[in-house]
Amino acid sequence: MYRYQQSPPPDSPQSPPTPQGARPVAVLMPLTQPRLVFVLLGINVLLFMYYFRLSTLDQYRFLLDWGKVNEFIRDGEYYRLFTSMFLHLNLTHIVFNGYALYVLGRDVESLFGTARFAVIYFLGGLSGSLASFVFTDALAVGASGAIFAIFGAEMVYFYHHRKLHGAWGRRHLQQLVFLMVLNLGLGFFSTTGATEFRIDNAGHIGGLVGGVVLAWFVGPDYTVERDLSVQGGFRVKDENPVQRWVLPSILYAVGLAAVTIYAVSG
Repeated sequence: MYRYQQSPPPDSPQSPPTPQGARPVAVLMPLTQPRLVFVLLGINVLLFMYYFRLSTLDQYRFLLDWGKVNEFIRDGEYYRLFTSMFLHLNLTHIVFNGYALYVLGRDVESLFGTARFAVIYFLGGLSGSLASFVFTDALAVGASGAIFAIFGAEMVYFYHHRKLHGAWGRRHLQQLVFLMVLNLGLGFFSTTGATEFRIDNAGHIGGLVGGVVLAWFVGPDYTVERDLSVQGGFRVKDENPVQRWVLPSILYAVGLAAVTIYAVSG
């Protein structure tokens, strides 16, 4: 259940709502049971467990074989932009990313549906990998680009539906923006040499931008309609069905592929 700010039911169905009597009412959201997020979590954890049991030398070789290594990508190994999204360097890396994926991923998959969540996660993650390739020469791994993509998608959702979710939704959006700024700030801080590790902020920003753009065109567009046949007298309808959002998804994927080819060959 989510809250929707709406006037009380008027005496006549044709009467316009009166702002003076506005009150929150509960409406049932068409939420999806999250499944893909747990599959992604399982893949990331299993790959980390395999990586963790290797010797130090074999771990390094494993990262060289599957991580984002610019030199090899320029030689045509484009798959590294994808496979690097599932690798993690150490326990801290997998715990932080796994927790973020668990929290944000469940929300976004529930609100967007599994298909749209998959589009944003994978295309947004590839956008982060491409940004890392363009702006960072070092070897890079991690699901952070994809996680920032769903981070951006959730912010877009609550911005578009700030009326639907009322004051709670606006507070949640403010919290998301604060966490996003904090995480990007930590990324920039890590590049100053003040810490012993480096965060690939280019990958984070690339994923964030990709998630925002995708969610803007692909995300749900929920509206509330009066329907006396359902409990509460209102129902939620998605005005952005698959017939509308599939084309922007394809165009984004084609554009991302074209930019990747240009960046690698340039």
